[in-house]
Amino acid sequence: MTDRDDEDKPESQRGDPHRDLAGVLHDVSNALTVLLGWVGEARAADATPETTAYALTIVEQRARIARDLARHAIGSPRIDEQLPAGEIAREVVDALAVEASRVGATMLVNGADALAKVAGALDVSQVLTNLVMNALAYAPRGSEVTVDVTADDERVAIVVADQGPGVPESRRDGIFRGASFRPGGTGVGLRHSRALARAAGGDVELLPSPPEAAGARFRVTWPRVDAVPRPPVSTPRVRELTGMRVLVVEDDAAVTQLLETALEGRGADVTVASTGAELAAAVAGARYDAALVDLSPIADDAAGALANLRTSSPGIDLVLITGSADRLPDVVGTEGMKLVRKPFELAEILAALSKKA
Repeated sequence: MTDRDDEDKPESQRGDPHRDLAGVLHDVSNALTVLLGWVGEARAADATPETTAYALTIVEQRARIARDLARHAIGSPRIDEQLPAGEIAREVVDALAVEASRVGATMLVNGADALAKVAGALDVSQVLTNLVMNALAYAPRGSEVTVDVTADDERVAIVVADQGPGVPESRRDGIFRGASFRPGGTGVGLRHSRALARAAGGDVELLPSPPEAAGARFRVTWPRVDAVPRPPVSTPRVRELTGMRVLVVEDDAAVTQLLETALEGRGADVTVASTGAELAAAVAGARYDAALVDLSPIADDAAGALANLRTSSPGIDLVLITGSADRLPDVVGTEGMKLVRKPFELAEILAALSKKA
């Protein structure tokens, strides 16, 4: 049974792509190609100390990647690093700057500030490295390679596009089965990239190119690790919090999204403050029936912030949500406060907001 046959198997029956020797060696080769390019930059006669220092940073980074890939292939434990997708894309493009300069192409990242996080950052980096290197191999001198990062509630999508000749319709299927149409190409990269993505619950696809645009467009999709499932729109909810004004003081985006969705779905009017300044602005213009408070955003003056809440909204129900495993800081008075410890169940939050609690 060959590696190409894995493409037609159900996902559960395919081999571990991290142990696919041909695929791993391909990715190690990519890392070494980048590394050697930056060694050349560091040795250039006109290299400044700043250029040399930067080049050595990339060299070290790619050497570590090559080492980790080899170690994982022979059975060493994998580190499931979680990073923002935009950061990974920017790092890959920066590392390939020498290759882009060599072929006379420019690279542009759209969405480099995207904060959506993905797991398996090393795998995502290797998939993008392969796609961008392929794009540069076909990019005409003076053309542009773009990397567009977007995200929805559940997944990240990264589209790599070039302005080369594109992929003929008759060859579209073969490129993911080991066929290579590039001089010197091995046919391993796209097959291995798709296997890595699918093993993580994502995919690599060749997209149709718009009629007015030349070139190839590949899309990588990857599950977000910071995704918060939203309830189906059609799911009926008991609106037991109708009319309640709730202030959420929290700086974790995933937690605030969860609380907003759950509480608004039950009829509450929710305001979020993720910093001390946002809290001060929120309490200056409104009164609240309850507040769910994490201490992190108000760590500079927790006692003062809580006192301001009580003064601006007399009779407010204060619910402290904290990850502290032992006791609360002495500065926080617990009189009249309810406590929910992280990680919490939604039922605990609802019970704390109930007048019966």
